[in-house]
Amino acid sequence: MTTTTARRTLLAVLLVLTAAGCSPGGEQPARGPVALDVRPLSGATASTHADAVRLHDREERAVAACMSARGQTYTAQPRTASARGEETNPYGLLTVRKATQDGYGIVGEYLYQRSTPVPASEPHPASWQRALTGTPAHRVSLRLADGVNLAYSSDGCVARARAEVYGADWNTVEPLAVGLANRVLGAVEKDADYRAAVRSWSSCMTEAGHPATDLQAPRKAVESRLRKAASDERALRALGNDELRTARADAECQLDTGLSEAVRDVQRAVEKRLLTAVDRKTVARYVTDRHRALAAATA
Repeated sequence: MTTTTARRTLLAVLLVLTAAGCSPGGEQPARGPVALDVRPLSGATASTHADAVRLHDREERAVAACMSARGQTYTAQPRTASARGEETNPYGLLTVRKATQDGYGIVGEYLYQRSTPVPASEPHPASWQRALTGTPAHRVSLRLADGVNLAYSSDGCVARARAEVYGADWNTVEPLAVGLANRVLGAVEKDADYRAAVRSWSSCMTEAGHPATDLQAPRKAVESRLRKAASDERALRALGNDELRTARADAECQLDTGLSEAVRDVQRAVEKRLLTAVDRKTVARYVTDRHRALAAATA
């Protein structure tokens, strides 16, 4: 599948740490209230890393079998995305425990990717590519709820493997469900009550010595520094410690201002307003297909 634009990746639908991943000074995660992990569609399109790996491996085996039947050699590829990247909350919500242990996961993810390089792809003839991704004659185009245009070829081994693993409707249901999740996410972030909640959090962050206007600002600041610190281990370690401190303040401000509860309430109202009966059926089909595939993968 390919996309012309995408706010978040659709088909992802994606070392022991020295600078991050442990709390400074042996500090233990705080006890007490825990922020809610609010996600669009009640988390229907979210996944644990373990489940994502199981399903990915099953898809890859199905692709390899399909390619073999077409006289092509295909080596099943391991899933390279980390648990950290896959399980990050899409709104930027953060628990104190996670912040204390791993910050935002930015330096930690960099170290993980550095130690686990993505295998280099090999060149293949056009016949191999056609067998894998299909032909223009069988191209299917979709317009998703979040404005993304997506296309795939139904005769390719990728599409056929996905249909085999999840069900005949998966190549349509999965992107439609993810598009709905993205649409809900975007609508929540534009909501006046959500923005008011973020302003309260922002005031708390300023008082804590970490000024930020939105939930992504602290992450962007760390990412900006990472580009310069990546080649200097001392600077990288310092950045990791700064990330932990900032993320801890972030999580505590989210907890103190009731941000996750506010996001939950806004999301409920947005989903009630936006989602049609057809949309809800699409999400239900997505959940059913995925549960069935997981059951088969773990049998």
